[in-house]
Amino acid sequence: MMDSVSLSCKDCSSWKGLLLTVSLLICWLLPSTSQLTIKSVPPIAVEGENVLLFVHNLPKNVKAFSWYTGVTAIKSCEIASHVIATKFTVVGPAHSGRETLFNNGSLLINSVTRKDSGYYTLQILGATSRRKIIRAEFFVHSPLLGYKDHLTPSQLKIGLVPPKVEENNNIILWVFNLPKRLQGFVWHKGVLPLGHLKIASHSFLTNSTILGHAYYDRLTVRNDGSMLLLNVTQKDAGLYTLRTLSVDLKSEWAILDLQVNKL
Repeated sequence: MMDSVSLSCKDCSSWKGLLLTVSLLICWLLPSTSQLTIKSVPPIAVEGENVLLFVHNLPKNVKAFSWYTGVTAIKSCEIASHVIATKFTVVGPAHSGRETLFNNGSLLINSVTRKDSGYYTLQILGATSRRKIIRAEFFVHSPLLGYKDHLTPSQLKIGLVPPKVEENNNIILWVFNLPKRLQGFVWHKGVLPLGHLKIASHSFLTNSTILGHAYYDRLTVRNDGSMLLLNVTQKDAGLYTLRTLSVDLKSEWAILDLQVNKL
């Protein structure tokens, strides 16, 4: 793990706008090619926030992958390894209890501290047992003076009812700790908030909900943010993200990895 990066007080004013701008831009931009990439969301985090190392274009022939702290894939730095076919994860010596691996290769780190700053290494194992390594980096700093309230760590959580999902079942993506005084919230498939991946949006200002066309006949959204999805299929499997926006422009997000078991 690399040393953490801190900011002096004289840097605070110049970083305020930059931190927010970079965090927002990274959520809207997709890589222009099919090359395997990792995006840190956000790339610069405040202590206590959650950071997602989002893997884009994981090859289809990957059998397993492992995440490590630092720039080398050595056992003492292993966070966890994951077998895609069985969805089985084994934690390593560097696992702190705050990390979650997703089946698409992504790594979620909850409640980051300054010690979490630095490089992370993803090693993937293909069908021919060939290994490939790719790295990502993010930084964590203490809350900036006068900016702490805007970047409050998210307590937003999503649960799944029932916890195990079979094809053709009805499920609820249950939302816990929805923030107060919201303008609205948005559900979308995946991590990046792209228009064609939007599932539903709700405005508390107009008390109205707009559903995406692909989910129009199968979806019900409640005012507490929870979402009922009818007759799930294998196509519904994957990451789901809930983003909220408060009346004072604070934003929070939470993700859930939905796995659908075949009958």
